[in-house]
Amino acid sequence: MVRIASQLRLGLFLCLAFVAARAQAVQPTENLLPATTKGFVSTHDVDEVRTKFGETQLGAWVKDPAMEPFITDLKKQIAEKMEKAGKRIGVRWPDLDGVYGGEVAIALIQPDPKDKLSHATALIVDITGKKAEADALLAKIDANQKGFGAVRSSVKAAGIDMIVYTEPLAAGEKVPHKTFYFVKDAQLVAVDHLGVATDIAGRMSGAQSANLAGLEAFKYSMERNLKEADGNRHHVRWFIEPFGYAEASRAAQGGRKRRGTDMLKILQAQGFPAVQGIGGYIFFATGPEEVLHRTYVYAPAVKRDPAKPSTDKYDLAMRMLNFPNNKLLKVQDWALPDLASYLTFNMKMQDAFEYSETLVDAVAGDKGVFDEIWLSLESDPHGPRINIRKELISQLKERGTILSDVKLPVDLKSERLMAVVEIKDPAIVAKTLEKAFKADPAAKKKEYKGHIIWEISQEEGVAETSELMIEGAGFVSKEDEAVEEEEEGPMLPNMALTVFQGHLVVSTHVDYVEDLISHGGKGAKLADKTDFQRVEAELIKRGQGEDSFHYFVRTSEAYRATYELIKQNKLPESDNLLAKILNGLFGEEEGMVRSQEIDGAKLPDFSQIEKYLGPGGVFVQSEANGWYVVGNLLKK
Repeated sequence: MVRIASQLRLGLFLCLAFVAARAQAVQPTENLLPATTKGFVSTHDVDEVRTKFGETQLGAWVKDPAMEPFITDLKKQIAEKMEKAGKRIGVRWPDLDGVYGGEVAIALIQPDPKDKLSHATALIVDITGKKAEADALLAKIDANQKGFGAVRSSVKAAGIDMIVYTEPLAAGEKVPHKTFYFVKDAQLVAVDHLGVATDIAGRMSGAQSANLAGLEAFKYSMERNLKEADGNRHHVRWFIEPFGYAEASRAAQGGRKRRGTDMLKILQAQGFPAVQGIGGYIFFATGPEEVLHRTYVYAPAVKRDPAKPSTDKYDLAMRMLNFPNNKLLKVQDWALPDLASYLTFNMKMQDAFEYSETLVDAVAGDKGVFDEIWLSLESDPHGPRINIRKELISQLKERGTILSDVKLPVDLKSERLMAVVEIKDPAIVAKTLEKAFKADPAAKKKEYKGHIIWEISQEEGVAETSELMIEGAGFVSKEDEAVEEEEEGPMLPNMALTVFQGHLVVSTHVDYVEDLISHGGKGAKLADKTDFQRVEAELIKRGQGEDSFHYFVRTSEAYRATYELIKQNKLPESDNLLAKILNGLFGEEEGMVRSQEIDGAKLPDFSQIEKYLGPGGVFVQSEANGWYVVGNLLKK
């Protein structure tokens, strides 16, 4: 018995020694990455993620034989784009198969935040027990890099030998692109920036320098989500610092190319960097959910100079983001039962209007434009003579709702959007709309089932004859517009407005407003739909209750227009909201319609894949340090 006990103690000692040695050898990637990391994605077990994702309907979608031609072609397109980009770390995702023994992480870094063209990408792979596989991977990398025409050399940094690949100068480059590889303590590191590679190597060797783990936004968001996970291990975790990530991403694409308004710069100057970081956990195939995600938006109150006291939580236009929690976000009876998506929220709308002043002035490029717009609206003899604060803004309550659906067959204008805001006195708001549009040739007054609808056409040719055109945030007269040498055209889409059951309604399509009026809160209700009830039930289990946002989506409907337009290779030229965002982000000139990045011609018919797209939802809770967000996606 003594001998057996001794053997057990020896075995236990050896196990503990092995675990301790491994713990010392392999460090969490957040301990190795610098504090200037702006984007981070990690998984502790790639095979587990693949397995769990494969158990979802999304995984079944990707594996569907109908998708195979597109997936094969997509891989080819991506490979071609990466090869043209000239900025790579020489590792293809399939190359990692069998190499990882633990965590795999990739990060986007801004080595010098003062240099807006500064950027780096880092890949860190735990190769515990996979030395032979890692050696084979390095051989693949060598072949990949030489295939790009890179020249191999070596360098020693932080006491570690690194392999270096120097690529030929690309068009427009003054400094050749270099990639650095090294293995230390069972972790393989690939970085395309010597300074970052040296920093990571130094931390591996025990240097105590600022790292991602010490970043307050990262710590808070990860700990908040870990607490809510209740012991369940996540499959993916991620973190971004929004503005730094946008700058580093822009730099990685060669810097800003667009002319005109730089919204990134404007938002940075308007207090929005109060959002210091956004991080979350993602879980696949939890049982009830196909996907469960928890996110924290870390935006603590601005630290004030004691000598300059202020009761405002944030500065400038960032103050617009005030979303009170309450228990009164029950879905409205008039919410159309067959919609694609439904978003309802609480917002201090009257305050948001006033706090938008500095943002409007900044976008216009001239201080005082905000006040001039509303003063002109009231005093211009060619205008509607409206006191916007008294006759409209003062009537806004705190609850807003946005609905969407897709009209079939899908074309460039199929996506219908509708914003609905609670108001205090419908008669006052109805009168305000009458004053605003009765003399406008671009506006057509229409009566539908006892409701007055104002249909506004911004089509070219119509707007040119208008004495009162909608431009930006307000109204300008024809005489003022004639002064402009280069007219950029109307900024707003066609729309329709009405007052309905104590709400101001604004929609992209007049027939969508008619659908709302026809439904009138009678008959079938969204709240009675089985898919809505399923989503709500699971979110309540996850903590939904006193919230600031509720969101419901039928992905099979919400994604239909985008899918069909990608398949037709027409997404950039459409009125689709996603298309407008992408054009704004990636168009080289303001208002430019970009080329579609991905050829979707080989996508199968939507009818073949919609069976994989289930309903989902989100709730948001406003907290002292930001916003806690939980979302799910369920089976069809």
